[in-house]
Amino acid sequence: MLGEIESKLEELKAQQETLADSENEVKDSKLLSFYIRIMAKVTDSERCSIFIYDPNKESVWLKAGTGFEERGIEVPVKESIAGQAILSGETIIVSDMTDRPSASKTIEKLTGFVTRNVLCVPIKSPTHDKATGAFQLLNKKNDQEFNQEDISLAEEIAEHLQLETDRIYLDQEVFELVERHFAPPGKIASIVIAGVILIFLFSIFLLVASSVLAMFVG
Repeated sequence: MLGEIESKLEELKAQQETLADSENEVKDSKLLSFYIRIMAKVTDSERCSIFIYDPNKESVWLKAGTGFEERGIEVPVKESIAGQAILSGETIIVSDMTDRPSASKTIEKLTGFVTRNVLCVPIKSPTHDKATGAFQLLNKKNDQEFNQEDISLAEEIAEHLQLETDRIYLDQEVFELVERHFAPPGKIASIVIAGVILIFLFSIFLLVASSVLAMFVG
């Protein structure tokens, strides 16, 4: 009887965690896509993107962007405008891309998209004294330059993206920490699963023990 209860509770817990994780990922994805679509239209820009900083790889990777899949772009942090905004913590505007970072040239060759001007805002962590991502707008239409109104709006959006970006950043840090200390991958999975199962079974044991004790005391 106890074994059946433990099995059912474990099954329900696993389903709940899966649904919760999936729901969070879907919400984050939809929210980021919404901001990208809206901001491209409101600022009259050709493209909009959100980058996440990976300090372990010293790179920035695309979380969401106009016409690109997640992680469709990953470039060295010091060779990209998004990376410069993240490291400096300052908004960056580039009107002339002649002397642009080398990563911009690489992306241009990869995608065929020619960048004329850029507005990039760091997304600062609400829990750490640093930026964990960047919000970027490319090519103001009709040969226009990004103005103060665009800057203010982009910086406001970056504030709204802080929690989502920070969660993605922290998830990345946890995964890389586990991978770094418990490689190879097969061992990672077995250790994590074993730990979760042991903790869960111990909690069930305490719950059952307290219930039985209450019955005798009563």
